[in-house]
Amino acid sequence: MTKTTEDLVREINELRSELKQMREIVSMLFSIVVESEGDEVEEYPDYLGVGGIDQTRLNN
Repeated sequence: MTKTTEDLVREINELRSELKQMREIVSMLFSIVVESEGDEVEEYPDYLGVGGIDQTRLNN
């Protein structure tokens, strides 16, 4: 099936709209993650680096 120029233009516009929506979702998710990471550091400062895991072994 060959697509006409109108069909291709319509499809491109739909893809642009979907891409814009995806960018907005990614931006929202990024904001949520950044905000929640800031909260965790403030909420649990005594537990950072504690837990019995030898972190030098994780890098090998």
